[in-house]
Amino acid sequence: MADMSEENGVVTIAKIAALAGVSSATVSYVLNHRTDVKVSEATRRKILAICEEMHYEKGAGRGRPQRQKQVTIDDIAREAGVSTATVSYVINDRKDIKISEETRRKVLQICNLRQYAPSFIARSLAARKNDQVGLCFPVGASRFRDTEYLALIRSLQSELQACGYATLLLPPAQIAEARTQNNIDGIICADLTESEFYHLKESYFVPIVAVDMIVSDPLFFKAYTDYTAVAAAARRMLGTDRLVCIARPPRNEPYRSALKEAFGNDELYFADDVASLRRFALSRRGSPVLFADGLSASICSDVIDRDKTAVICENDPPDPDISGPAVLRLPLQDKAARAVAMLQSAIRREESQPHTFALSPDLTRER
Repeated sequence: MADMSEENGVVTIAKIAALAGVSSATVSYVLNHRTDVKVSEATRRKILAICEEMHYEKGAGRGRPQRQKQVTIDDIAREAGVSTATVSYVINDRKDIKISEETRRKVLQICNLRQYAPSFIARSLAARKNDQVGLCFPVGASRFRDTEYLALIRSLQSELQACGYATLLLPPAQIAEARTQNNIDGIICADLTESEFYHLKESYFVPIVAVDMIVSDPLFFKAYTDYTAVAAAARRMLGTDRLVCIARPPRNEPYRSALKEAFGNDELYFADDVASLRRFALSRRGSPVLFADGLSASICSDVIDRDKTAVICENDPPDPDISGPAVLRLPLQDKAARAVAMLQSAIRREESQPHTFALSPDLTRER
């Protein structure tokens, strides 16, 4: 989403409403947390994402911008679960006081995220820069998912290498048991369950970017596919009001719920294995079908009606096996590049940068 701030620096509710394609009243209901008015979760998330992207300040349009509460040492101590004295010892780098490395790193991380004492924290963290990033992915989920994870890992490694970072794999199954790696500057994770993400953020006090996940904590950066935009694009492309979407089930439950909501008026089928995938595709032959990935489309290439099929393609150019159906381009490299850019922003403590990136399709027709 482009940065489209107003010329006078003020973003209004009307501007947010225009970008979201809703009424100003709907934006007001969402921002004021009105529970007596029904607003879909997808619309609510879209409005909040735009507000975050545009740096909207409630009341700014009326000339009464809200002042952000200054973070105090008490706030840091409360969030870290330690005393204010401990926070003071850490930020003043007291060597005569014994403080565990875990506590020290946790206090520094919270100071970093809350932008408390930025000059000292910047020097402290910069002195410990390791030029290494952890990649955390599920292991052994399925053949389908492992293929997707490998492609994303390669794209991330390519982007990180170009920025001077080496990579270290951090399997989520070992997060709770394994000794924490202390030589990483940040983490990019993908498709983790809420429990796995919780263990990750509680084990590593470094910036984390979540890919293809929805996490409730606004401190973390997120990059994922905008399936609401995908569904709308596929319907337009196939000329239908209702389509069949064949996708892999996300492990992250909030992201799975978002996917279900995006295709709430369509038929959504989660493919778990090749046999059931082919049986289902054959049973829907002749219906407008969207495949969420090229591998599934390739497996079903002999049982689909190509004139009524669309495929999400992450490669550029598209795979030869899916030439023929309509193609919705969602370049994996774009998602990886944005995730790495977000991680760099987090490492540099650029909290004013957008925390959410939703990848939308580029529509083409391959024949």
